[in-house]
Amino acid sequence: MNLPLPPRRALLPLAAAALALAGSCACRGSVAGPAPEWLPKVPEGYGRPFRSGAVLRVQERRLVLPSGQTCLGPESACTKALEELRGKDLVLELDEKLKMADLSAALSAVSEALERGDQACLEAFDGKERRCIPFRPFSGDDFGAWLDADKPLGKIRIVMRTDGLEVVTDRGKIPGPDRYGPSLPSPGARPDYPGIEDAAAKLKARFRDEDTAGLVPSASIPVAQAVRVLSSLSGPQGERFEKTFLVYP
Repeated sequence: MNLPLPPRRALLPLAAAALALAGSCACRGSVAGPAPEWLPKVPEGYGRPFRSGAVLRVQERRLVLPSGQTCLGPESACTKALEELRGKDLVLELDEKLKMADLSAALSAVSEALERGDQACLEAFDGKERRCIPFRPFSGDDFGAWLDADKPLGKIRIVMRTDGLEVVTDRGKIPGPDRYGPSLPSPGARPDYPGIEDAAAKLKARFRDEDTAGLVPSASIPVAQAVRVLSSLSGPQGERFEKTFLVYP
């Protein structure tokens, strides 16, 4: 027996509802496919759970917007496009093989797309799942203003050089084996990850009310190393220092 088809007008609301449901399923933190191999690696469970958003990438030192438009810094051609991203969840996907010098213009543009006080998500992989390392890009002027401000009191920052890590607070640099050298020398040109993990945990215990810490990497530092150290400041589940910033060259 052939049943009569419902009127075409009755099908339109159903189709619209189905499309809306499909769109919500695709946008609420779902990630299609495995994590790219080139994502920076962090310890398991570090940072925050990953949620999808407006994905930004860096190609040939330019910021690639979700639309495919490229920006070399907050130039006039990109001003409107960057303004339209404000208030959205921004996800920055970086190839771990890039150098910090490759990010100057791109991070300057990202800062233009953030509302005051907001952070972007720096996408990473912990061996099991994608993670989000929250951060805000800081220019040299931003960093100077942060240092000069009355708060935060601890002024916790990690200065990342090729010869090691300087762990600094408002009380001065944490001394290393050589009083004139970094707090944590780099063994074999590789950052002392266990050392910085221990130092970050101790700093949080010392400055319990501090919620902000930052990383100041040299221009030649690989993104893989910078993100790994930044993740130690963020800590397990992102609960060590809730606000982290990354100073770009």
